[in-house]
Amino acid sequence: MSVKKEYILIVLYYIAVAFYIIFIHDLVGSVLLILLLMTFHFYTVYKINAKFNQDKVDSVSKLLSKLDKTKKENDETYKRFISLTTILGSGIIMVNEEGIVNFMNKDIQNYFSINFQNEDYNVLVKVKPLYKFINQAYLLEKSLREQIAYSDHYFDLISTPLFENKMFKGCLIIVHDITLLKTAENFQKQFTADVSHELKTPLSTIKGFSEILERDKNIKPSEREEFISLISKESTRMETILSDLLIISKMDRLDYELTLEEVNFTEVVKENVSILKRQLDAKGLKYSENLEPCSMRIDKNKMGQVVLNLVKNAITYTDSGEITVKGEVKGSNYVLFIQDTGIGITQSDIDKIFKRFYRVDTARSRDSGGSGLGLSICKNVVLKHGGNISVESTVAKGTTFTIIIPIKK
Repeated sequence: MSVKKEYILIVLYYIAVAFYIIFIHDLVGSVLLILLLMTFHFYTVYKINAKFNQDKVDSVSKLLSKLDKTKKENDETYKRFISLTTILGSGIIMVNEEGIVNFMNKDIQNYFSINFQNEDYNVLVKVKPLYKFINQAYLLEKSLREQIAYSDHYFDLISTPLFENKMFKGCLIIVHDITLLKTAENFQKQFTADVSHELKTPLSTIKGFSEILERDKNIKPSEREEFISLISKESTRMETILSDLLIISKMDRLDYELTLEEVNFTEVVKENVSILKRQLDAKGLKYSENLEPCSMRIDKNKMGQVVLNLVKNAITYTDSGEITVKGEVKGSNYVLFIQDTGIGITQSDIDKIFKRFYRVDTARSRDSGGSGLGLSICKNVVLKHGGNISVESTVAKGTTFTIIIPIKK
């Protein structure tokens, strides 16, 4: 029975007792009814109050249980959020409606070397580009995206406004470190410019002499032969550049793999040096080798290309003297030395020689038909084998390239 019905019943009982007292003049009966009515009244009120208090306790208990459950859910959500921000690999900043940074993860601290959690975002004025972006996102209350540079790093910033019942509650800033991407992009631009520059010279030569041969029908036979020879030489050089570019493009691919096979490394060296015998004889250079036999798993063709490029370079930059190739097993590595008595390399050039299209002696390298990519290819192949390549040189005395390759069976 509901509380309302119980109160109505009490009223009806009072009316009935009143009628009994008025119309039935029975004093004893009236007193007895009044006592019973009072007892029923107090019992009913007590029961109603007890039920009300129990309902109140139950309601409070349910409310506390619901609040506890909500708190646990919020705590769990927050833990997941913190965990996500840890493994996300990107920086996260949350600014509330009052302009206070109420959350920032460790990535942000690592990126900008500053901790500004629970502080006004204006303290970020020290990191000007980041401050400018957050200030715009906060004031404009809309999504923004921008790339900034700070302390030799590049960052991609994305802002998302946070609303609750159409009321602005702050903004979420996500920060991605795109330094590697930007570096690769700049490197690609530089590489494209270098390729264009390298191809421009032979193309200009071929085009120029072709136009002369086409225009001047009475050109001397000796000059015609010279022009044709130059065109052929530059065509070969272009072919070399394009071939080396194709090799490098393959090496730069993520799915690039070596074709490993069990070979005697000394045989690889001898086989490729024999290709250059005519060039050695033409320059009157002495050649000697001392190779310790070693069977190992390598990419025969690519490592052969390394030996070929390095010995060919030694011949190109050595006018007189000797070229020595030495190989020996040291621990779990095979160490190959390629030494010449050539013009040498300055210390400032040593740090650059493995860069693409870099030449120590531009004129000498061009005359040899080189692409300027040989040493870059060598380094790439050696690194792919898990090895290392280094160089020591003294100007006018010679250069020694050292290759260390892990012996894999």
